[in-house]
Amino acid sequence: KKGHTWSDKLGILIPTDLIPYVTEEPIYVSKRQEKLKGKKHEPGSKGWLDAFYARKYFQERVDAMKLYQDGLSARAKLWGTSTNSIEYRERMVKDLSTFQDHYHEKITTLTDRQLFLQDKIKQGKSVYKTNKQLVKLEKELAQFNIKYFSVIDEFASHYRYKGHTSDDTKELELRPNKRITPPSTGISRSHDHIKKARSAPLIKED
Repeated sequence: KKGHTWSDKLGILIPTDLIPYVTEEPIYVSKRQEKLKGKKHEPGSKGWLDAFYARKYFQERVDAMKLYQDGLSARAKLWGTSTNSIEYRERMVKDLSTFQDHYHEKITTLTDRQLFLQDKIKQGKSVYKTNKQLVKLEKELAQFNIKYFSVIDEFASHYRYKGHTSDDTKELELRPNKRITPPSTGISRSHDHIKKARSAPLIKED
């Protein structure tokens, strides 16, 4: 039968995906019957198969959790922090990168327009009109500002724990002098928040 494998020990066909989990131990119909060593499910019956599918499901969840925890540990080591804080830090840094990309896109549109207008003036094309456009644009650039939380969701779960540092993180984190946030027009009061979002420097490999 396709998808099944014959078990010589049990004398039945077993779904192939259950093979690693099936044993010859009896499967009782209830906990009470197990204590009494009483009524059992017949090998191959629905109740018997359900018991081993439950075992398979549980083991797969255990394996998935171990894989997840191993991944956390590896990433936490790379960042010089703990498994309790790594996902918080990753999300904060991801948000910062998203904001910076958005900021760069918007400011680049304006600076490209500025260069275009400056070139038109140099070429003597519609100088008066172009100069007025340039003055207006440069005023817009001087006032350019994007609020951090106009781009980022301030209600995201990781912002509920802003500033929290667990004891094991305090022990593990590398704490050199704080990095200074590069100055750029328009980040305004979001500077302080962005500094908190910065991760500890990556550990350099030998």
